[in-house]
Amino acid sequence: MGIFSQYKSDGLEQVQDRIGGFTPLDSDIYIATIKAMYAQPAKSGALGVTLLATLDNGKDYQETFYVSDREGKNYFLNKQDTTKKVPLPGFVVVNDICLIASDMPLSDQETEEKVLNIYDPEAKKELPKNVPVITALIGKKVALAIANELHNKTTKVGDSYQETAESVNRNAVVKVFHPEYKITVYEATEEKDPVFWDKWLERYKGQVIDRRKIKDGEQGKEGRPPKAAPQPTTKPTKSLFGKRD
Repeated sequence: MGIFSQYKSDGLEQVQDRIGGFTPLDSDIYIATIKAMYAQPAKSGALGVTLLATLDNGKDYQETFYVSDREGKNYFLNKQDTTKKVPLPGFVVVNDICLIASDMPLSDQETEEKVLNIYDPEAKKELPKNVPVITALIGKKVALAIANELHNKTTKVGDSYQETAESVNRNAVVKVFHPEYKITVYEATEEKDPVFWDKWLERYKGQVIDRRKIKDGEQGKEGRPPKAAPQPTTKPTKSLFGKRD
């Protein structure tokens, strides 16, 4: 009897053929079905909202957006005019998802405690945790402009992280559209024609957007997607995404 006789496959799960490693999505607009959106504070005190979704290409997508800073503010002051409050990019994305998927802003969303498998950095694996889930969004569809961005890797030095010359590709949602009308919240609020969808695709589809601060000498596609559109200062009094002509 050989030395491996005890290592039988009887009763074990069949392992599928898989290619390991993370492959970022190409920059494009994807239709996403929301599986869950839940809130979880960071150690810094900032509030994060994590999106779990299935894209129209069958792939799962996950991203965490910070809707507040460590002080609980969902905005920062404009450096040129400190009387103006600029919404945090993460808040804009989450609020747009809420408006498009449910016609209600983030501030009006109800949550319910549900058990989800959440990655635990200390255990280095997913563990079941109770988290507040935005129930009105489950199963709803939105269109996400997802960018393939090039970033510098970071390394921990003392209590902080510093960027290095090494590079890594990451995906990021940079704009949200209505999946049927192909319109943004800004366009709907201002009653503008839905043109940004095509403009975004023309500019960014298939591109890698270079977000690195430390370059390696090669010229990439610098810059970032257009800034988030201004948000309405008053709560809409009618549906933004009712039947359109």
